[in-house]
Amino acid sequence: QKEKPLTVKCFGNFEVYAKDEKVVFKRLKSKELFAFLVDRNGAGMTAKQICAVLFPDDSDDSKNAAYLRQLVLDLKNTLKSAGAENVLCHETPCYRVDTSLIKCDYISHLATGKPEFRGEYMTQYSWAEDTCAMLEFKK
Repeated sequence: QKEKPLTVKCFGNFEVYAKDEKVVFKRLKSKELFAFLVDRNGAGMTAKQICAVLFPDDSDDSKNAAYLRQLVLDLKNTLKSAGAENVLCHETPCYRVDTSLIKCDYISHLATGKPEFRGEYMTQYSWAEDTCAMLEFKK
């Protein structure tokens, strides 16, 4: 089994580690973008779908799309400096996370029921409440 470049913690607060070092994101929104893609568990998301979640109160599609492109670039650079540039996949028109390249409590919980879910999931993001409710329901 190949070593996975990133460890992603979704239970509690969302955090990302590369070789036991916390990955520092230049922008909080880049981290949130990554969190959202991890939450989707490898499913592809279009820019429009991502913008609807990251900018729920803003309907300026062209401004949001431009901002999203900046966030994607920022996220790519952050992942590259963590030695994990292949984790973010862009298959036009979708963005997704290659879940085979990350070690993640949420994804292994979905697959095996381990580690145990304790009622907290990406607590800093309001959009994560739906997933938290689903995890709670499955318990």
